[in-house]
Amino acid sequence: MRESNARSLRLLILGSVLFAPSIAVAQETVRRVSLAEALEAFAGNSLALKTARSETAGLAGTARQSRAYFNPELSFERDDLSHNDEKVWEETFLFQQQLEWPARTNARSRAATHTIRAGAARFRADSMELAFEVREAYVRTWFAEEAESIVRRSAAVIQSVAEDAEVRLEQGDISAFEARRLRLARVEAELELEEAVLRSRTARRKLAVLIEPGTGTEEIGPSEGRDGVPPMISRGTAIAAVDGRPDVEAAASELDVALAGVDLARSYWVPAPSLGLGYRHHDDGFGGASLGFDLPLPLFDRGSATREGAAAFSSAAAYRLELRRKMARYDVLVASDRYASNRARLVAAAQGLRTDGEALLASATAAYAAQEMTLLELLDAAGAFQGAQLSALSLATEAWVSYYDLLRATGRVPEDER
Repeated sequence: MRESNARSLRLLILGSVLFAPSIAVAQETVRRVSLAEALEAFAGNSLALKTARSETAGLAGTARQSRAYFNPELSFERDDLSHNDEKVWEETFLFQQQLEWPARTNARSRAATHTIRAGAARFRADSMELAFEVREAYVRTWFAEEAESIVRRSAAVIQSVAEDAEVRLEQGDISAFEARRLRLARVEAELELEEAVLRSRTARRKLAVLIEPGTGTEEIGPSEGRDGVPPMISRGTAIAAVDGRPDVEAAASELDVALAGVDLARSYWVPAPSLGLGYRHHDDGFGGASLGFDLPLPLFDRGSATREGAAAFSSAAAYRLELRRKMARYDVLVASDRYASNRARLVAAAQGLRTDGEALLASATAAYAAQEMTLLELLDAAGAFQGAQLSALSLATEAWVSYYDLLRATGRVPEDER
């Protein structure tokens, strides 16, 4: 009896204490990156970020072109006439330039400037959203791998207990019911471990796709954990950052674009003239300069519908800005409350869960070796250990994810990444 228990204790020690190195060996082929390296790779390789950057550049180019002044026109005409074998010709050189009232030029320039500013702000907003996805994927990959490690450790304990149960069943020390119960627990632990391994691989592949899009078979894992407690961010500080959010800045710039559009539409009340300078040369030697001035007459189109449309767009842009500010405030409040709750739970319970889980498994192992605990009680202790460790890990994960989400909501970048 004592020999069997001693052998069981050795198996438990091997499964619980010496198991960590086997995980490192199994994951040697996984590429490891820090969070800063992951974000750097994302900035250089993300197809979504490249798409947003290209769209912003295209919008900026179109806006700059819209404020360009009109090109002059240079034309040449030659008229050849004949009558009764008498030939007459005339040549005309003409330089024409469309003029524009200064108010209209200024309005076009302001609209272009604010359009470029709005595009840049939207790109920053898109970048922050995408960067948050990378941070969340990094943390959840760390969680998946740590969870796999915990499940492996628990499965090793259950496997050792199940193997010892078979020996003790043959010796008549336990009942067939206890042996069957431990066989079921062993199968369940193996299935749970397979699921944990699959979750880890899926998480690493998702992280790889986000930072280095490839064939989808690469696996990239975190080289550092998110241990500890994330920094405190008060609700007041979070709310004060609402107007600095890139999407709010973009909405404000879009309102400026609409207001410039109103001024531009109003300027069309007075048509823009065209000035022409030329030179005419006749076959009989006569020639001289010519001067032309064109002014469109607003008889049929006075631009009233254009002005009404611009005013409506301006009103809609003002409403969008107000809505964006309210939604940003709502986003910040929700993210702040979630972070405060997750952080408080992490501080209050995580360390206790880890410590108590480890102590419970250690004491149960020692009690089983001293014949003071049954196999089923040890099995229950292993399950409680796994539950406590996974709960503590989940608290840390959700706290860090909600921390990054709050920074996203406030439009800020973590201090350690600047």
